[in-house]
Amino acid sequence: MEKHTTSENEYRVYTERWFILLATTVLIFTNIMQWVSFSAQIDQTNMFFCGPDGFHDCSAAFLSNQIYQIVAVIVSIIGMYFATVFGTLPTLRLAGVFNIFGALIRLVSSLPSLQNFFWRQFLLILGTSVAAAAQMYFVVFSKIAESWFFPRHRASANVACSNSLELGVVLGTLLPSVIIPASFTNSIDAIIAAACLVPLFLLFVLCRRSVPKTPPSASSQHEVNGPVTRGILKCLKDRQFLVQIVVYSINFAIANGIIYTSNAINYRGYNLRGYPIAIATLVCMFSAYFVGIIADKTRKFKTIALINALVCAVCVVALRLYLIKVYSGWYDSVIVCTLLSIIMSCCAIHTPIGNEMGVETTYPVQESISTGVLNTFGQAWLFCLYFVMYALQDSNWVYKNNGKGGSWELALDFWAFMSILNFVVALFFLRPRYNRLQMEEEAKRTEEAIRESVSTICKY
Repeated sequence: MEKHTTSENEYRVYTERWFILLATTVLIFTNIMQWVSFSAQIDQTNMFFCGPDGFHDCSAAFLSNQIYQIVAVIVSIIGMYFATVFGTLPTLRLAGVFNIFGALIRLVSSLPSLQNFFWRQFLLILGTSVAAAAQMYFVVFSKIAESWFFPRHRASANVACSNSLELGVVLGTLLPSVIIPASFTNSIDAIIAAACLVPLFLLFVLCRRSVPKTPPSASSQHEVNGPVTRGILKCLKDRQFLVQIVVYSINFAIANGIIYTSNAINYRGYNLRGYPIAIATLVCMFSAYFVGIIADKTRKFKTIALINALVCAVCVVALRLYLIKVYSGWYDSVIVCTLLSIIMSCCAIHTPIGNEMGVETTYPVQESISTGVLNTFGQAWLFCLYFVMYALQDSNWVYKNNGKGGSWELALDFWAFMSILNFVVALFFLRPRYNRLQMEEEAKRTEEAIRESVSTICKY
């Protein structure tokens, strides 16, 4: 147990916070690995689940990807209610159960002994749907940070949860295409299923409660539990929070554009497979953690968000212009991977920062509600953007559709436009309120005044 030695010394944190944070991060990256693993090797996935006869018309990898995004929107809404009514730990335990059962069903679908392609696809879709239901963990990021950590560590705890998303992308991209031989199709599912046991052990054995015995901060101590519907309506009636939804959702969209771009660069002569995403994700994990420490110390969420939006817009536009030229040497790969890494870092940084801004602005609305609303809109826009970019690629509006790759230029133009729009909205309309921080500062001043008064009385 750790406590403050300053005027906040009545607020304590407990060792159990590390168990629940570790369980959450492992749960997240094992779940994201299930999403990314088959999407990272589309041709191999379609060949295995549809066979050589149905390979060209197979949509196994596509469905595996889209199911995750569709279910994410639904479970974000359900997760808001569940986390608010039952608490953080039951929500994570339920997510852990969905995660392991989904992984086991997907493992069965990838067994070589199962020769029927219909049942392979059916079990793949069923397992993916069950695993995707575990994404209710998105709504508890800020709740864990608020309930278990000191105010000066909240952003770092949020970043740890956010970075586990990136770790899942890295492992889900590299394991199938690099570490696991193509002939052992079910090996990656076996590894994921085994890893899914770790969060189950932590959540059911070492984690005992949703909130600690004593609060770590004044805002956590005075938290008000109101009806979920009322909290959602209060968030949606807040104009500043609506602006934050727009910025948060666009950042989700820009991150999804990175995945599209990693494929589009192949039309310019690159042959980097999944390495651009893996490299960009590794870089963004370290940068996000570094910025999280800065955010904890300065609490200047708006400034960080603006710098992120500006750097992201500049790099997206620079990348779009650079891809006008075709691949001519190794230095092109270095430049493209560097730009993708910076863009990915900006998107990764805004997720925990956006969550913290949303919680601060809507306080005393519960964290699970405000972050749940942000994630619901973010996931919905992520799902829509996928179809928008591929629809633009298939069009003949501005650029000539020359077969392979189609009008990929128009899709990237739209991506660049969204990044510029993100900066414009953030610059002119982003005005977050720091309600929770103000409340804690007022509580601290009140406590110091009381202590000073008691000390004065004792002297006499």
